[in-house]
This record gives sequence, structure tokens and C-alpha cells, in this order.
Amino acid sequence: MKETFLIRIFFAVYQLVWFCATPFLIRSKRIKDGAAERILQEINFGKADLWIHAASVGEAYLARQLVQCLGNERQLDILITTNTLQGKSILEKDFSKSGHRIIITYMVFDNPSLIKKALDVIDPGLLVLIELEIWPALMAEMKRRGKKIIIVNGRMTEKSFNGYKKLGSLWKSLKPDTILAISKEDKARFTALFDLDTHHVANMKFDRMEKCQIITENQSDRRLLVLASIRKEEEAHVLYLIERLLEKFPELEIGLFPRHMHRVESWTGMLSEKKISWILKSTGPGDLSCSVVIWDVFGELINAYRRADTAFVGGSLAPLGGQNFIEAFMNGVVPVTGPSNFNFLWAGDEVIRDGLVRRGNNREEVLQLLVDSLQTPVDKSLIQQKADMYIGLKQGGSSKTCQYIVALLEESK
Repeated sequence: MKETFLIRIFFAVYQLVWFCATPFLIRSKRIKDGAAERILQEINFGKADLWIHAASVGEAYLARQLVQCLGNERQLDILITTNTLQGKSILEKDFSKSGHRIIITYMVFDNPSLIKKALDVIDPGLLVLIELEIWPALMAEMKRRGKKIIIVNGRMTEKSFNGYKKLGSLWKSLKPDTILAISKEDKARFTALFDLDTHHVANMKFDRMEKCQIITENQSDRRLLVLASIRKEEEAHVLYLIERLLEKFPELEIGLFPRHMHRVESWTGMLSEKKISWILKSTGPGDLSCSVVIWDVFGELINAYRRADTAFVGGSLAPLGGQNFIEAFMNGVVPVTGPSNFNFLWAGDEVIRDGLVRRGNNREEVLQLLVDSLQTPVDKSLIQQKADMYIGLKQGGSSKTCQYIVALLEESK
């Protein structure tokens, strides 16, 4: 790695920032768990052939997939790090069938002095970074030691790219050996940022998806609309949709799933002010004639999708990039979204073209699409056929990714 004077200045300042921030970080609610591991007061790892970093929950599931598809022709010592308690919980589930020796720990802070100390112990042949975990001190020290780096399931929004490219010369000096991006757009951004040819490999998340699940029997005489993952910034628009839809369909049942539970109280106030009847899911069956059921419990969105006649997926009526609409059509309902879906460009234009998702350019178009869906229900068996075909064509990213990892491991011997 070529270290210019400016890059040396950057890392000197970077270390000073970490020195000043660490006392506050280790006291924060999100980070204080495992603080001793994060600053290497406790070292719960040793030498590893492979270091996989999985930031949080989504990346933790992908890390498990990678380990499972690596094969066991060569038993590896694998260190997997994560930033969150939730990610650690997922990673600590049984790995015994993998045939590899696995150690799970919290990720050390990216303070250059801590990273050097950690790498003195781990000395990995290959570092695997999942999605967009590009930590400069870690990457720089790996390159100084002549070690291999791969970014897998890489994704980078336009907003992130615009931020990272302000330090363009730094990232070009830290370029990984290989980058596997999940879409053509992501591929172009990684290529521009690192000045490195990037490969397009299908998103590994598709490999975790099972066949479309539907409920064919009629569960209720009332039609059900699911409003999923609703974000604070779009609540006024969603409240407008609720009002207009109840005017047209007075018997409609609406299942409201706020993205963040602390918004439940705000929703009870907004609905009461509009004189719209509501109940909390946690209170039990309650008044079955209520118009809105506010889901203040976790883990029930999938079952709601399977019962739903239509759905709106949030994060899309404000410029937030959207939430997971694939989850909806893989459970038998064609979702409607607003115009903001940049977080899911990797899903491909075919989801719109083939009728698996309906997108409105504003709240009036979203409203009309929901009305149309309620008036003319889609055949769920047809959704199932289309969804299964779509997923089948997208799978295989995990095995392809593992081929690249194994090849780099062989090179690192």
C-alpha cells in the first residue's frame, strides 16, 4: 500500500478521533455490551485462516450462509465479528455441521493501534467484508501485511457513494483484491470508488428465501390491508391513505405495522384525533369491528401478509429508500409501494414488469393502486408461480461467492 503524506495525516487524525470518542462509545446503550472485547481488554480469539465481518442482523445471516457453503474439504479456523448484540445472537447458533472451527466475538473498534494489536493475534489469510463494511484502519493494516481482502454482497447507495468519494484517494489506496456487487448500479459505484474492476454476483439473500407461501382458504369475511414498516417521515401520507380507504371500504380491516415501536403511541393519538377506531394487537382479540389493528408486537408480519388482500410497504412515500417488498410477494400478496425504492434496486425492474410489485409515483397513485387491488383481487396461485420463478432465477449467489473466497484462500497460503 502506497502511503502518501496526506494518508499518513488522515490516519493520525483518525486515531485521535477514536481516542477521544471511545470513552463515550463504550458507555452508549448500543455499544456498551461487549465493550471489553471492542477495546481488546478481553481477547477471545486466536489465529484464524479467515476473518468474516458481519455488521448486524442481515449480515450475520449472510455470514452463516457463507460458512455453510464453504464445504469441509479443508477445515478452517474462522473468526466472525459483529457490531451488535442481535448479530452476535444469530451467529452464536450451532455451527457444528459446518466442519470448521468458529469463534464469534464483537468487532474491535477501528482505532489503528487496536487493529494492529488484533491482527498480530488473528493473522488471517483473508478478510471478508459483507455489504458495505469498509473500515479504513482495518483495510490499511491488512494491506500493509500483504493480506487478501474481499467485499461480498456489496451494495452502495448513491448517497453513500457521494460521501465516500470525498476521500477518493484514500479508498483507491485501500482497494480490496476482489469486490462482488449485487447490482449493476452497485458495481459501477464500487468500481469508481476503488478504481478496481468489480464483479456482479446475485444477492446472497435470495438463497435464504423459500418458495412462496400462500393461504388459499378464506380466513375472514373482512378484507385485510397490511400497512408494513411505516416510517415516521411518511406517517401523514399513510394516515391520508387510511382515511380515504375507509371512506370507500367502511368494513376494511387495516393491519398497521410501524417500523419502530416507539411510534405506536403517536399512531394511537393520530387515529383517535381522526375518530378512527383502533386496537393494539397486544391486548388480544378485543373489538373485532375496529378499523385499525396496530401491531405493537414483533414477528407477525409474515402471517399478516399471507392473510392480506393487499399491502403497502413503507419507507417509500418519503425519500427513505423503501423497505423489503420481496417479503410481501413471497408470502402471497402483491405489495404497493411509493416512489422511493433505491434501497431495493438490486431486486431488478422485473418485479414491476411482471406484476409482483405495484409502484405509485405519489400518494394519490398509491391510493388508486390499493383501491384497484381491493376491488380486483389477484389470484394468489398466480402470484405463487411468478414469485417462485423470480426467486429461482436469482439464486446461486452464495455458492458463487464461496468460489471466490476459496480461490483467495488458496492464494493466501
